[in-house]
Amino acid sequence: MQKESQHSSQINIFTLGLAVFSMLFGAGNIIFPVKAGVMAGSNNFFAISGFLLTGALLPAIGLVAMILFNGDFKAFFNRLGKIPGFIAVLFCMIIIGPFIAMPRCISLPYDMIKMFLPAALTLPLFTLTFCIITFLLTYKESRLLEVLGKFIGPLKIASLSFIAILGLWYPQSTITPFQSNLELFTTWFVEGFQTLDLLGTLFFGYIILKILNASKGSLSSKQLGFIGLKGGLIGSLLLAIVYIAFSYLGAFYGRLIDPAANGAEMFKVITLHVVGKHGALAIIIATMLACLSTMAALATVFSQYLHDEIFCKKATYIQCLLITLSITACIANFGLTNILTYSAPFINIGYPIIIVIVACNLAYKLCGFSWIKLPAALAAIGMIGLQLYPYLTT
Repeated sequence: MQKESQHSSQINIFTLGLAVFSMLFGAGNIIFPVKAGVMAGSNNFFAISGFLLTGALLPAIGLVAMILFNGDFKAFFNRLGKIPGFIAVLFCMIIIGPFIAMPRCISLPYDMIKMFLPAALTLPLFTLTFCIITFLLTYKESRLLEVLGKFIGPLKIASLSFIAILGLWYPQSTITPFQSNLELFTTWFVEGFQTLDLLGTLFFGYIILKILNASKGSLSSKQLGFIGLKGGLIGSLLLAIVYIAFSYLGAFYGRLIDPAANGAEMFKVITLHVVGKHGALAIIIATMLACLSTMAALATVFSQYLHDEIFCKKATYIQCLLITLSITACIANFGLTNILTYSAPFINIGYPIIIVIVACNLAYKLCGFSWIKLPAALAAIGMIGLQLYPYLTT
């Protein structure tokens, strides 16, 4: 009986790991590693090393930090002070919610698969369909981990593995990059911010522990945190493996790519070349599963935030979900290029500040380091200054 219970626990943890991977692996996680490989060519090791630090390691560290706060993001950010903490949470929610990350999860798959879709399926109609499917996945919050971990997660890994294995089985020659190794490392270290996965793990940790707590009432908060941590590390490891595989796809097939193309176009060209006549189906399945699962997780997080913090539970979760999806649908119709353009400055300013907050909170829990306001303020001044510097010197 004890062995069966232990085996069941291991299955649950692996399912949780697949769910975390499904939550995190969305729009940016497809396009950025491929583009890193295309741009780095024969020196891809240096580009993907920088990308892994911010795209895979940072999310794992963020999950550890949030679990040490028992998934309570208010306590996590309110160490800055009540008002600064509220502003920090609101800023994170704007980025991962219906103004940047969620519309990106709709506009990216549309850009990648529109050539395979009927002409009548325009971006507005595609957006509406995508939001309806998201609603059906998320209107019962308690089913989210089960759906992502048992169904979407395995299908997503299978489709991505199919593309990666075929492409890496017979690798082609790489190109010589125009950047130095140090430039490749630093460039893709910063590009790793664009995945938004650190922000994702901070707030997915809250949702994960909340759902685990509801379904595993006999476990202590420490046990729940340990289960969440192991599942999160499995998810982060899967992220790293996929990042490496797809970056080398980009490196090996970079000769086929126009360097001016965006990451979505690069992935499409490589997949069609690698998979051949089945390329269209592979692109559709991999892209839709990747973006739909992340969209569902983000919709759940933002809707719960509206329900708990903005409307103070005066609106139902379903009403908040409908509001979230309505805003997302409007923004998604601006198109992927416009969304990436206007979101980049906000991400480049905010992400390093959140990294500093996570580092200070982790140090606080592990070794009693109490400072947070001054480091966060200095990070904010520094990042705003870096963004304004080009305009002040012209």
